Amino acid sequence: MGRMAKERVLPLCPRCGAPYRSLEYKLVNGKTYVYAYHGKVRRKPILCYLGPAGSYTHVEHIFALDLRNLESVNLLAVAYNAASLYAALMKRRGEQGEAAERLRRLAEDILLLAGDLKSRSLDEEERE
Repeated sequence: MGRMAKERVLPLCPRCGAPYRSLEYKLVNGKTYVYAYHGKVRRKPILCYLGPAGSYTHVEHIFALDLRNLESVNLLAVAYNAASLYAALMKRRGEQGEAAERLRRLAEDILLLAGDLKSRSLDEEERE
């Protein structure tokens, strides 16, 4: 059977929704800004302004989402990365106490989910 070439999926621009090829950083008056580069039309680049470089975070890489097929996404990695990012953001804001409490409650909820899954699994084994 022949091997299919892997299609490169371009990320979607958060500003206009169109696929873009890369992120560009431009220095203007001593400040760096982020733009989504879509390509060129008649030698003129098509760019969408995304925001200042210091405050713009490209989330597709953080959450590792492949929006074409949810079955192929490692949801536990996404959840862990989201919790880790949340902790870092709250620490930067000086709100570690609130973040720690929310993460503790989330961990308790996750333990309840795990316990529920385990008890259902044991119930199914007993029926067999």
